[in-house]
Amino acid sequence: MIYNSVSDLIFSNGLVTLFLLVLIIMALAAYVHVKYYVYDKRFMDLASRIPGPRWYPFIGTAYVFDRDVKEIMRNVIQITTEYPNVSRHWIGPLLYICIQDPKDIEKVLSNNSLIWKSDAYDFVKPILGNGLLTGSGDEWKRHRKVLRPTFSFQILENYLSVFNDRYRILSEVLESEMDKGIIDAYPYILNCVTDILWGTLLSTERNEQVQLKGSTSYFAHCVVEAATICVSRMFKPWLYSDTMFALSPEGRHNEKYKAFALNLIKEVIARKRHERKLEQKRAKNEEIGDKKVLGFLDYVLDHFEEINFSDEDLIIETSTIVATGIDTTSVTIAMMLAVLSRRFDIQEKLVEEIDQVMGSLEDQPLTFENLQNLTYLDRVLKETMRVLPTVPYIARKVTEEIDLPSGYKIPMGCSVALMFFRLHRNPDYFPNPEIFDPDNFLQERISARSSYSYC
Repeated sequence: MIYNSVSDLIFSNGLVTLFLLVLIIMALAAYVHVKYYVYDKRFMDLASRIPGPRWYPFIGTAYVFDRDVKEIMRNVIQITTEYPNVSRHWIGPLLYICIQDPKDIEKVLSNNSLIWKSDAYDFVKPILGNGLLTGSGDEWKRHRKVLRPTFSFQILENYLSVFNDRYRILSEVLESEMDKGIIDAYPYILNCVTDILWGTLLSTERNEQVQLKGSTSYFAHCVVEAATICVSRMFKPWLYSDTMFALSPEGRHNEKYKAFALNLIKEVIARKRHERKLEQKRAKNEEIGDKKVLGFLDYVLDHFEEINFSDEDLIIETSTIVATGIDTTSVTIAMMLAVLSRRFDIQEKLVEEIDQVMGSLEDQPLTFENLQNLTYLDRVLKETMRVLPTVPYIARKVTEEIDLPSGYKIPMGCSVALMFFRLHRNPDYFPNPEIFDPDNFLQERISARSSYSYC
């Protein structure tokens, strides 16, 4: 009778999900306890010798990061400031050793055995699959070799006509919004970058700048939101289980964003294949060598059988390149503009250089030679990525014990995180690191510091 009452209570009140959640957590806790705290004594011993914030069984230091993505990044910065050079962080059952000294980073990056991505990248695979961003090992090497020609200077130079056209539209759209006073430039930049990526990598017209103006395109919104959810999930061990993640609000939103973005990319690929078949019929008497490859999708479809790509490979890599390009490029440009809005001295130098190299922007399009001569602009971009890196850290799986020059030993089986955000603020290599100074990238300064002081 008591059993029936409890059963009725659980099911009638919708508590079955909570009941299953408790069972799953208990099972995971038992597994973690046996694996990490009982059997792997050396792993725990080496980890305990590395300084870091207080951690608790099963959750580690995840309590520090239980925030939204903006707060998570602030906490990462604060903690890696409190523990300079090397620090230890448990996120649930996963151990991360964070390093920020150039000598330690050089030791990791020069180790050819450390080519496997951290387990944290698995959280991105449901969206981007096993592509260039998330893949590791031989498959990653094969994809990288196959796709390298799509970023040759010849192909990039072909993109300039698209760049010129889309940036002209951006200028016109922003000029039409001047009467509004202060505006958030990021949505405009995001739409412009989205149009450029569609026009170059996918050889497809979108024209979302004109249609949307200051409203963000839904495709770009899906890409950015899905990326945000993936980053947030990395710091929430209770969402590591794919089942639990799928049941969570974050998982449901993520699935919606993923479905829209992937379906749109699949439609573009299918349409491009159809267009190419029609073109081949019209030009069947032309020499293949006379064809001019515009971008990534054209190249892959031209060499589809030769490079041994599957349809899934094509979808994965197309999604990866478009998604990463939209987010990182838009954020970098937006951050550079934010800095320039406060630094009129840098603005003036940029305008002076552009006038010298190009004259009137309205009179001539940007050329590849122009880009090579805009050396101060190049320094401003690099300094932007030093102070505000769009990828503040990366992580690799440790497949063998590593003796760091700083004196610590990283245990096999954990992940090593390279903290670029802290690396770029090392006063030994960047005097006054909090000051935005494009002269940090004068050739004489670059030559005087470690090549691993800026990544």
